Amino acid sequence: MVEVTAMKIPMHTVILTEIRKLRRYSILRAGLIVVVLSDLFAFAPVFANDGVRKNYTLVMNNILESNCTCFFPALILLTGGFLARREYTDDTLKNILAVPVPLRKLLSGKMIVLFFLTVFFGILSGLLGTFLCFAAGLPDLTLPLAAEWMGRIVLGNAFLFIALLPLTIVSAFFVNAVYACTAAGFVYGFFAPMEWAPLNYYPVKAVLILFDPQCGAGYDFVRYSKEGACFSLLAVFLISVILFLVLRPAGMADRMKTSKKAARPKGW
Repeated sequence: MVEVTAMKIPMHTVILTEIRKLRRYSILRAGLIVVVLSDLFAFAPVFANDGVRKNYTLVMNNILESNCTCFFPALILLTGGFLARREYTDDTLKNILAVPVPLRKLLSGKMIVLFFLTVFFGILSGLLGTFLCFAAGLPDLTLPLAAEWMGRIVLGNAFLFIALLPLTIVSAFFVNAVYACTAAGFVYGFFAPMEWAPLNYYPVKAVLILFDPQCGAGYDFVRYSKEGACFSLLAVFLISVILFLVLRPAGMADRMKTSKKAARPKGW
């Protein structure tokens, strides 16, 4: 007879289980609402009478900036915190750890699912933006250009996930810090649209440097480096790996001890 402690749960099982769990919650609907708000916010300047030529490139460029600086930092951090916090609020952590699934493996699966969700929301954002431009009859909408901007938006969201990964990991290990990390992520993205040479090494700005063709355009006092942007994101990723390896989840040990104390003792 094989002991339960000898069981090994493969990572793909953890990921598929997390994906199935999403169907029981409203996180996908909330993400869709954020995507719609981000695209409408980016599309609104089309109606402004400011003398700027309105075309497909302008709208998609606005969507990329809106996603990276305003809406998606909060969406990614709230979704990541929700995926981790749910095991505490639903009181399922003690059952999962008894399977057994190591906590870091469980959180790794949640981070992978969060990455897939970020890419999925990016695809929806690009498709919705293209539909809005088509419905409005904006010029310059061609299949090659649409494919290019879909790639920019999806890759921008994927690299934004890396830029936010340290905060996401902190919110996953310290579930009571979810809202504080979300607020920090909002401020984190707020400064990215600024044009300043030291922002070459600002992670969210690095995403715009890599994927926004208008980043720094028209400014003589600043020059951005794609190499510096790549170095910044690589450094953030390495910091995230270190954080994931050294952090210990606050409150888990206390919660497990409390569960043991609450169990009814046998006999007298």
